[in-house]
Amino acid sequence: MPTTLETLLDQTRDAVLAGDIAALADLAPQVEAEAGDLPRLDANAVRRLQEKAARNAQLLQAATRGIRAAQDRLEEISSGPTLTTYDARGKRAAIAPPSPAMPRRF
Repeated sequence: MPTTLETLLDQTRDAVLAGDIAALADLAPQVEAEAGDLPRLDANAVRRLQEKAARNAQLLQAATRGIRAAQDRLEEISSGPTLTTYDARGKRAAIAPPSPAMPRRF
């Protein structure tokens, strides 16, 4: 029979997959409280909890990477148009458009 902590870990997984950050904020203190008050568990229950916790950790790390990538992309977009080129070594270089203060000669 699943423990309350297992149910909370499953709910956490569902919230991560749905991108429901508000639900994650609500679940975090509940998971912490349940983890602190664990009764004696058999080996199978401990293994299930460890697997679910590891699964959730991987999902949360992936979600964090996705959020950071989205933030980086939004920063690129908000900084205005730039031309991205690559040199002979494959190093990326951004060429910004000329500023309006720079006189045009043609």
